[in-house]
Amino acid sequence: MSDERTYESVFVARQPVFDANNETWGYMMLFRDSKDADRAIFADNSEATMNLVANLPLCGGACGNQARLLIHFTPEAIIRGVPYAVPWDNTVIILEEMADPDDTLIVALGDLLIDGYEFAINNFEGKPGCERLAELADTLIIDLEGKDEADLKAIISQGKKFGPARMIAKRVETNDDLTIAKDAGFPLFHGFYFKKPLIKTGRKINSSETTRLKLFEIIEKDEPDFDTLALAIEADVAISYRLLNFLNSANFSFATTVTSIKQAVVLTGWKPIRNWLRLIILTDLAPSEKTQELAYLSAHRAKLFETAALGSGYENDSDKLFMVGLFSLLDAMLNTPMKEITTHLPVDKEIKATLCNKKTKYSPWLDLAKAIEASDWEAVGDRAKALNLLPGTVAVSYQHAFTWADAFFASSTSGK
Repeated sequence: MSDERTYESVFVARQPVFDANNETWGYMMLFRDSKDADRAIFADNSEATMNLVANLPLCGGACGNQARLLIHFTPEAIIRGVPYAVPWDNTVIILEEMADPDDTLIVALGDLLIDGYEFAINNFEGKPGCERLAELADTLIIDLEGKDEADLKAIISQGKKFGPARMIAKRVETNDDLTIAKDAGFPLFHGFYFKKPLIKTGRKINSSETTRLKLFEIIEKDEPDFDTLALAIEADVAISYRLLNFLNSANFSFATTVTSIKQAVVLTGWKPIRNWLRLIILTDLAPSEKTQELAYLSAHRAKLFETAALGSGYENDSDKLFMVGLFSLLDAMLNTPMKEITTHLPVDKEIKATLCNKKTKYSPWLDLAKAIEASDWEAVGDRAKALNLLPGTVAVSYQHAFTWADAFFASSTSGK
């Protein structure tokens, strides 16, 4: 009996891979079925899997459609030609390092490479018998866990014997890990170090950041004030341009072209325009040396929380949950303790407490987002159950948040 569930019941953890300049080089794509979270989708030899891979929204992110998509496949899936269901021009096929690969696999991989796909070996250590795969690889992924700098340099040296393959340091979880990886010679990095603030002693919110944070006071009033809001937007040329560009994009279907700020504010509606401005202010706050993925991930969390809350018994908290997600990474963006930042935010005490890692009714939502982002599928199920959320509801909300965040970053930031 075939599995007729659509991609909307699947969790897609999209984890960034950065270069040395904190630019997004690609995304590690991790998939799990929201109802069977203990099995890998690509191990399923079924027509449903082929349809799933073909229909997954695998583009976008903070850097648009230019990022590579690193996708794990089993040898059997490669031999069956499953990778052909995803675009060749930005797909990196990932296989685990293995000794003495079958000739059929080597031929199938070779055909894929001829057709434009790239190939990466996961958990590369340069073990004997693995040379045939290494010679085909464009990218080698090396796990930092349990290795010192000497170990890493030895593995890198071993990898260089097979040609100019790129090296990705995996499991870079802290800024100290990043330093070790850079010193060892890695040019690319995968892990959650970018979410960690690099706190500088005595660092305070500067005047420019304070001004941006104060803009929130204009849009956080309970009663809509379209005239005042329109005047505030008109006073900022950059924001005005980005708003009109966003609303005239293909993501909206207004009957006429939006030509004035007042028209834009009224047509969009109070809540959507507030959320859009919140995102604009947030992205403007991010210093140039910080990765834009922080702003993207904040936006994604915000929309995930809001969407999952609607229709799940949390309707009254949906707007506050949006704010929790939106501000949840401000400490990493500004390299400033969250306690200092929250003194400038016009939000209620419970949101501030949540952001400062105190246990509140909103804390489980952040735990849920972190579990999905880390592809900790068992924890995802536990967090969803604790919130009385169906796994399918969380998966659909998570996918919707991708679409929404992609649209925002593709259109509204183009004039920044």
